[in-house]
Amino acid sequence: MKKLLAMAVAASALAVAAPAAAQAWQSINQRQRDLDARIDAGVRSGDLTRGEAARLRAEFNDLARLEARYRSSYGLSAAERRDLDTRFDRLSAQIRYERHDRQERNDRWVPINQRQRNLDARIDAGVRSGQLTRAEAYRLRREYGQIAALEARYRRNGLTIAERRDLDRRFDYLSRQIQAERHDWDRRRG
Repeated sequence: MKKLLAMAVAASALAVAAPAAAQAWQSINQRQRDLDARIDAGVRSGDLTRGEAARLRAEFNDLARLEARYRSSYGLSAAERRDLDTRFDRLSAQIRYERHDRQERNDRWVPINQRQRNLDARIDAGVRSGQLTRAEAYRLRREYGQIAALEARYRRNGLTIAERRDLDRRFDYLSRQIQAERHDWDRRRG
């Protein structure tokens, strides 16, 4: 009776543990989709440069070819699956590192949304104080829109260092223009 009870307890424990383990495991195809989406998101956000994205995609494609080679020989063995899992884990860690390495280097790049908020706030403050006319504010916002459109074009394939420098130069110039326009009010008054 005790043996029968022990076997029933073991069987029920396995039945409960099996669905939980199945939920934690991801298919190789799902892992590939997730990694590809993370690389795409890194390019769109500017966290990955074109060079970083190209290198990560090359590693990703090498891994996909290895998987195809493994599958061509009667499916995946347990050892081949472990090997692929290890390689996917390594690539995932590399993507995570590459997407966050700018913060570790104290990169001064400010995301476009933050720059837009800062510039809009400065322009609004200038209009409220009378330091900027509505026409000046309109012109400054139009110039900002041109920079934003240029950044969107650059981001399609990932920002290069040269493109980031170009955008920084343009934003810095616009920032100086806002400052100059707000302070020429003093000259107009006097």
